[in-house]
Amino acid sequence: MLKESQDVLSVALMEMDTKIKLLGWSAVLGVAQTFATALVGPAAGGVLAANVLSTVAASTAGNMTATELGNLLVEKLTNSQKILHSRDLTEAAVEAISLVIREAAKSDALIEIAERKKLPYPEQDLCQLAGKTADYWLNINTAAGAPATSLQIPEAQLAKIFSPDSTEFATVTGSDAATWENFLNDLARYQHKTLDSDIIKAVAGELHATFPRAFRQVLKRDSQAFAGMLLELHKEAIGYLQQLGLQTGEILVKLQGVATQEQMCQLMARLDTAEVGIRTELAEIREVLEKLADSSAPRLPLPYECETIIQEKTRDFVGRKFVFAAIQEFVRKNPKGYFILEGEPGVGKSAIMAMCVLAMNWRYVAHFNVQSQGITRAEQFLENVCTQLVKGFQLNYTTLPANATADGNFLARLLGEVSAKLGGKKLVIVVDALDEVDLTSQTSGSNVLYLPYSLPDGVYFLVSKRPQFVPLHVSNERTFDLMQYPAESLEDVKSYIQKRTGISGKLQQWVASQGLPVEAFVTAVAEKSENNFMYLRYVLEDIESGAYRDLTLENLPKGLQQYYERHWERMGMSSCGHSPGIPAR
Repeated sequence: MLKESQDVLSVALMEMDTKIKLLGWSAVLGVAQTFATALVGPAAGGVLAANVLSTVAASTAGNMTATELGNLLVEKLTNSQKILHSRDLTEAAVEAISLVIREAAKSDALIEIAERKKLPYPEQDLCQLAGKTADYWLNINTAAGAPATSLQIPEAQLAKIFSPDSTEFATVTGSDAATWENFLNDLARYQHKTLDSDIIKAVAGELHATFPRAFRQVLKRDSQAFAGMLLELHKEAIGYLQQLGLQTGEILVKLQGVATQEQMCQLMARLDTAEVGIRTELAEIREVLEKLADSSAPRLPLPYECETIIQEKTRDFVGRKFVFAAIQEFVRKNPKGYFILEGEPGVGKSAIMAMCVLAMNWRYVAHFNVQSQGITRAEQFLENVCTQLVKGFQLNYTTLPANATADGNFLARLLGEVSAKLGGKKLVIVVDALDEVDLTSQTSGSNVLYLPYSLPDGVYFLVSKRPQFVPLHVSNERTFDLMQYPAESLEDVKSYIQKRTGISGKLQQWVASQGLPVEAFVTAVAEKSENNFMYLRYVLEDIESGAYRDLTLENLPKGLQQYYERHWERMGMSSCGHSPGIPAR
């Protein structure tokens, strides 16, 4: 009798442990989606870094890394009694589990197992299990607290869980297969069923692979029903972050901006719309660029400022497929070399460079020179790029040598070491705005940023610059002048205006007030823009803000230079002798 009691207690503890782990996973997935959508993308009212954990970690006191922050947040969520007792969280997780089990039940893989082992087809039994999951879980008491073993989420998975990129999130797995096997065996025991071990393993494998996507689907589909639960999770996580040292600032303001169930529903709606448009663009560009690098390789450790620039520059990105096709053609025809993108200010060079990195899921080495941020010196470039190469390709250096940023010799050595490890793959290094580099910090006669004259096989630099001289004497290069493609650029400009107008009620109201069809507005503004995307961003934002409420379409400024002149006039500064420069890229 004592042994029976001990066995019952052991099973109960194991069931509780499994439920807490899986609910912990569900809580982390829910918080990750609300954070990612609140902080990233144009719908969030400003674009922050794509790596949400890095963004938040950078705003906490001390030197906490993204991984440390993620693990502490996971620990807090998993140990919260409020979360573990949330009936709505349990129901959302159960619904997602049931979806996966029902899909797996009719899969060819399970039919093959049943036929090979001469078993009855498992679909009916599995569907019955799915239907009883809610009863089973709601009867398990989690009041005893935390799981016997803490929930461990690998570093690579943490970054993907908190990623706003649906293609990244699609590769997230849910807990480990062994935990899912325990869950299925316990669920079958609860219903007095016995399932073949291979059937259990196959379904556990499906839950491991697809539960996060199923859970996300449930939250999106039933956002009204689960808005209260998500809001509680969101607020609880913000409280934990403040305990961990999150400072008052833009991050906290954006997170706390989601404060009602209605706002949470709006947030989850954005989860859908954020994947339309930019996701389509990403997929099409990725299809072109995926031959240029190993798309299965781990993402490279870009610094925070690089990620911020990339997200800002790719906001509302459209088109430029002719440029990506030219890059692909250059790499296909050359074993190594420099692709130099050249164009006037504001035509979108930096956006193209940024999209190359974003479309390849951060698998290109990247450096962005930005004069306004003081990122203009060769030593900054060398430290950034050499660090990415050492960490990304696991080269045998614990730290960079003292002379690594003195000249280009150490970079050249690293490129040779990486080339030897590529095995037929490509290494692509993106460097933006060579014309903004401070050449006074370099040795006279050297290449800008000490870029190598020749490259080892498999290594390519994609660089951008204005049509002005910079010292860049290299072998095997192609200069691609954006200004020589006015027809293609005009089509992209029209697509941009059409896209922005389609998602902005204020733009639509202004166009209607002018008595214009949208097509006429698109054509007229495209002509005034002179194919300049920076002009479009400024002018369309000004229309939305009401700055042009008293102007007609004909009175809008023509070209970027006239925009700046009008801007300074509105600021009352034209009479002071100010001459607006053109900082746009």
